Amino acid sequence: MQQNKLSISNILILLSIFFTLLTFVIEDIYMFGMHRWFFDAGVYHVWLAQMFSSQFLHGSILHLLFNSIFIYYFWNILDNIIGYKKMLIFFISNALFVWVILTFFAGHTTTVGISSFALALLTYYTLLLKQRNNPEYTGGITAIVINIAIWLSPGISFLWHFGWMLFWAIFFFTQKKK
Repeated sequence: MQQNKLSISNILILLSIFFTLLTFVIEDIYMFGMHRWFFDAGVYHVWLAQMFSSQFLHGSILHLLFNSIFIYYFWNILDNIIGYKKMLIFFISNALFVWVILTFFAGHTTTVGISSFALALLTYYTLLLKQRNNPEYTGGITAIVINIAIWLSPGISFLWHFGWMLFWAIFFFTQKKK
């Protein structure tokens, strides 16, 4: 009998649902979104915790829903291509990379959501399609351009999204070509 195991994408989605719903009960949970106040105040243990907590908080149920659907779809595709362990390592590495960028370049705005990771997955997948000469990569480029335009909207962190996209592009280009 095959044992069912929860995929990383499902775990990320469940964590996002849990923490986002928790904000309806305890609004102060949003203080664990990414911002540099705890770093500046020398409260480093909370600042460290923000690296992951900020990934799982969302500004609204709609924000959570769109991110969850997107991550579920693209993670499963890429998990089959590059592997479960590598995906997990790069999610954690990427969270660290973007956390540093936000700490030192974003000022005192609070950033939440896993949408940046969803865009990172889209970036990697688009580059992969392009490398394989699959004409569907143009749809990925269109989606990336639309997302970049959205990042310029008030209340959306350009650095958060761009950092994730940049990290995954670097990851893609450093992989050995098969």
